[in-house]
Amino acid sequence: MVTYDPFSDAVMKDPWPFYAELRRESPVHYLERYDTWFLSRFEDIWTSTTHDLFSAARGVTPEMVLCKAPPPPVPVFTMLDRPRQQAYRKPLVPRYTRRAVAAARPRVRARVRELLAPVAERGHLDVYGDLADPLATQVIAEWIGLPADEAPALRRLVAAFFAREPGQVGTSPSNARAREELLLRLAAIVQARIDAGPDPRADDHIQTLLRTRVEGAPLGREAVTAAAFSLLVTGVEVVPLAVANTAFFLWQHPDQRRAVLDDPALVPHAFAESLRYDQPTNLLGRVVAREVDLGGQRLRPGQGVMFLWASGNRDEREFEGADVFDIGRRPRRTLSFGHGLHKCIGEHLGRLEGCVLLEELLAVAPAYEVRSAGVKRSYGEFLHGYDRMPIEFAPRALATGGASGEAG
Repeated sequence: MVTYDPFSDAVMKDPWPFYAELRRESPVHYLERYDTWFLSRFEDIWTSTTHDLFSAARGVTPEMVLCKAPPPPVPVFTMLDRPRQQAYRKPLVPRYTRRAVAAARPRVRARVRELLAPVAERGHLDVYGDLADPLATQVIAEWIGLPADEAPALRRLVAAFFAREPGQVGTSPSNARAREELLLRLAAIVQARIDAGPDPRADDHIQTLLRTRVEGAPLGREAVTAAAFSLLVTGVEVVPLAVANTAFFLWQHPDQRRAVLDDPALVPHAFAESLRYDQPTNLLGRVVAREVDLGGQRLRPGQGVMFLWASGNRDEREFEGADVFDIGRRPRRTLSFGHGLHKCIGEHLGRLEGCVLLEELLAVAPAYEVRSAGVKRSYGEFLHGYDRMPIEFAPRALATGGASGEAG
């Protein structure tokens, strides 16, 4: 009998055996407790998102789909169906095209080098806490238009919102307080921008959204605040986990790390394989809008559906040797940034940040060793990965300022 429950302590600590069991025994699995179906095989997730079979309008997070918490009262593009989803997402798309993101590479690299300089001299650092997390926070804060000096505090509130304790199901009172404090601060920042008046030179997200009219009306403070919240949460969480994961897996596989050191052009492939092998965005959901038959099961309107992204990326039917970390893999498709209408808008930015972080880390500490005793994985139903990754290496002094020697 399948024993999977997304909130169980055992699943939060190690979901992989449960995902393998689901894919083998019950790929379209129903849990009456949540009135929700769980899709664990790659093809079921890919097909249902390709054809947009389910609705995002009642929420996409585990809290909303499983615990039936209401979605935000104002429109957020991540929780809308077509055609409204495209209208709310469209103003932000130009900043996230491959070409637009590539133009940010020198600035991102300069930021990484600034972060590396003080820790390189001491010969040890936490890949997550000293490097990847600050970089992701700085970058997304700038893109959203948040004050740089407030970004670390806002990031701490995001962490408090996602913190989980064993036995916890859904959002705790302390999680809710962190979310409310974060929303209030973001609303104050947006209101200050409104009070300051239009700035035609600014192209950050807040200014862009304040200039935007959707469905015949300008976006108000609440809608811009909700968008800023969604962009901040996704922008600070995934890249740090993915970079720490990659550093760990390359250390575990010294032959593959040597291959990357010999040929830095392999860095994007190493990062992509890490995202497939240990996808930080564990699961997201939808709600059944119309009756659907899938995998021999009948899904009825109003029921929840959870896409187990991390399980799909380990599906043996799609990836040969799926449980093996292999930077030589060149898959024709993955679920690493979602798929379909709601595929992550920040995919190119996330890949750029991850690759630049890894390039610079390997240049400074090619022979790093992981301090195994200090390694820790995050605990929760929504996101997973290594959120503490201490390494040590030969100390070295670095010059700061600029991005000389910029890679292509």
